[in-house]
Amino acid sequence: MFKTPLKVCSLIIWTALWYPPVWIAKRMNKQAQYSRMIQLCSKGMLFITGVRLRVTGSPSDKRPLLLVSNHLSYLDVIILSSQMPVRFTPKSEIEKWPVVGNICHLCNALFIDRSVDKVKEMKEKLHKALSDDTVISLFPEATTGNGIRLHPFKSGLFSLAEGDFGERQLTIQPAAITYTHICKLPIDITQWPDIAWYGDMDFIPHLFNVLSLGPIDAELVFLPPLTVDKKAGRKELSSQCQAMIQETLNGIRERRPAVYSAPTAA
Repeated sequence: MFKTPLKVCSLIIWTALWYPPVWIAKRMNKQAQYSRMIQLCSKGMLFITGVRLRVTGSPSDKRPLLLVSNHLSYLDVIILSSQMPVRFTPKSEIEKWPVVGNICHLCNALFIDRSVDKVKEMKEKLHKALSDDTVISLFPEATTGNGIRLHPFKSGLFSLAEGDFGERQLTIQPAAITYTHICKLPIDITQWPDIAWYGDMDFIPHLFNVLSLGPIDAELVFLPPLTVDKKAGRKELSSQCQAMIQETLNGIRERRPAVYSAPTAA
């Protein structure tokens, strides 16, 4: 397995190698090639970082499609983009971040400004993307969690289900993401800050720590899609997705063996 400095160099080189062809494919509107390159690049990033991914279920082929998942780490984005073409919805502040903001632009991210006066504009932007058969990834917790419990899902953008998509209906597919093992040992409660990126954690130190951990086992579960009835309220849809994801995460955790601290030597 790669050592940390080699992982860092490999990630930089891997990203630099893919940036030009992806940029060219995007500018030339070669959508199929563009999407395939993003997916291959993401798979390579998972390999370099040592994330071993187990996938259950499959993405829906229905369109328009809103993919709804819990959110723990920047690793979630790489995991999802390794499985399907998807546009993410990071908060607008990330657009100004050096390097990361540029990569988000390259990956066609839809930056979301959640201020009250921008809500209508954001919904119109997302509705247009969905109407064009773009798969939108939504993290309705609106922030990253600590790995122990879900934040309450914010229901605002679930009102997209009330939009007019012609003869089609919006499909919402919940997906659950979690991390189960580090170096083949089950993750205990004290290790979640090593994986989950939340609160006021600095990005670069956290990333270096992730790269130093060794192999990380992750699970992605695509849950049954919901064909949305426009009569269903946004809060009902939000609660249903949260319940499905929480139940899935509980099931994954319950099948892990218990982790106990080693006894202190006398």
